[in-house]
Amino acid sequence: MKLAVLVLAACGAGQHPGPKDGSIAGVARDHDSGDPVAHAQLSVRLQGEMRAVNVSSNAQGAFSFAHLRPGRYDLSASFAGQPVTVDNIDVARGNTAVVDVTFTLGRPDPITVDFGNPKEGEIDRYRPKHHGTATGIIEGTVNDAGNRDRVAGAVVTAVGASGTLQAVTDDQGRYRFDDVAPGSYVVSAYYSVSGHGQIEVRRSDIPVAGGEGVIVPLWIELTKQ
Repeated sequence: MKLAVLVLAACGAGQHPGPKDGSIAGVARDHDSGDPVAHAQLSVRLQGEMRAVNVSSNAQGAFSFAHLRPGRYDLSASFAGQPVTVDNIDVARGNTAVVDVTFTLGRPDPITVDFGNPKEGEIDRYRPKHHGTATGIIEGTVNDAGNRDRVAGAVVTAVGASGTLQAVTDDQGRYRFDDVAPGSYVVSAYYSVSGHGQIEVRRSDIPVAGGEGVIVPLWIELTKQ
């Protein structure tokens, strides 16, 4: 079974790797409810080596691996008997690769994701357990389509039944709008690049129902500028 890696709103797994190493950080969550998964067991291994580094996700589902040698890594995760594997994660010197892990609680089929060949642009939906039915949620990430890096500081706007909603992506490129009135939305992001002006991406006609969370990934062509 293959499932695209999904995203959650801001968490406390930010990394500040040193100039000679890199890091991996992200969030573990349940696909159907969007809830964070605490105490998931995760490990990363540099391809071609046997030694692995192990961590657990915290109460917010956040996890991080610091001080990793630059190279290509594979990540393994498990929770409640379900294994999830994310392959081909490139870690660069002085950079954090943000890798989110999604479990399908109650359906423990193995999940394998090729991080180097994602299903870009896929919109997904979930039913938050502790959210009312009158409004919905729009959340997601802004990403560089060329190298898959998350884009911090991008301005995201959702225009629709709730009026105009605006947020700025956090240091892991995440954004979130709560209490979104049901209806159809246009979600866009723009980012200012020195010497190139503003780069914008837009996704239209995104329906949001009451009691529903909608994950809208946005991809900006930064590395081609």
